[in-house]
Amino acid sequence: MNKKHISTMILAALTIWVIVYYSTAKQAEETIIFFPLDRNVSFESASTALVPRDTSPNKFTIDWKASSQLSEKAYLRQDVSLLYVNSRLAGILKDWKQNTDKLEQNREVTLADSSLLKGITFHYAELQKEPESYLSAQEMSSSTLYVVQSAFSKLQHFKQPLSDEQKDWKQTLDLAGAAVSSRAWEAAIKKFSINRDEYRMLPLTELAFNQDELLEGYPKQKQDEIIGKLWEGLYKNYVLGIKKEDGSSIDPAGSTIPLLLVSKPKGELIVLITAADGTPSLLRQRL
Repeated sequence: MNKKHISTMILAALTIWVIVYYSTAKQAEETIIFFPLDRNVSFESASTALVPRDTSPNKFTIDWKASSQLSEKAYLRQDVSLLYVNSRLAGILKDWKQNTDKLEQNREVTLADSSLLKGITFHYAELQKEPESYLSAQEMSSSTLYVVQSAFSKLQHFKQPLSDEQKDWKQTLDLAGAAVSSRAWEAAIKKFSINRDEYRMLPLTELAFNQDELLEGYPKQKQDEIIGKLWEGLYKNYVLGIKKEDGSSIDPAGSTIPLLLVSKPKGELIVLITAADGTPSLLRQRL
């Protein structure tokens, strides 16, 4: 075997290795997988923060931050954060790192009108305790913020209203956001012939604090499994693009807040998603 032939074989082997390496890295980046939870590992902190700044008479900026700290380093850390402005998806933060315990992400979002902002984040860790043996850790956080932009007064913002004026603005922004969501949900419920009386329903943005309400009757361990598998499905079929029946996908930007529906007798969780163009889609998870 001559040197030229040996060199060709080495080059081919290196090429295959590079292809496999980058393929594996990409798969790790674009996948959240639920594994049994490691009860000895927990998140020491997990937060979604929305902080407004008055940048001009007609605009304001939101400093949007998602951060988390695990109790130990993980084989893979991954957080995905969704921000809805007036019930429509305004942005996604998603990042992953290997062999770390901490993740921090932030972005500035510029807006021009009074808005109701809702952010929710899924904080995830994949733990490799031994070769081919994986566990996971997970947490959710969320934040809600009302911002009032007016040419006649300073920028106002609040989580809970403190004055009569703020109470009026809260009601106005709540009603406007609810109208957007309700139209989308009603159309999807009608399209998929869902009997709403058979389900408990909850917007995705309320899941972090109302998990027990949605999954009433399920033990905590089962609830955590359901939540982990829910976010696994959302990541693949919503965050990375809303999957259509023909196999193509739609950019989730501008989509309305997904609606979660749980039927214990049927043993299923349904997620209703409506794209910016009004196209509804359905994800189904057996419980």
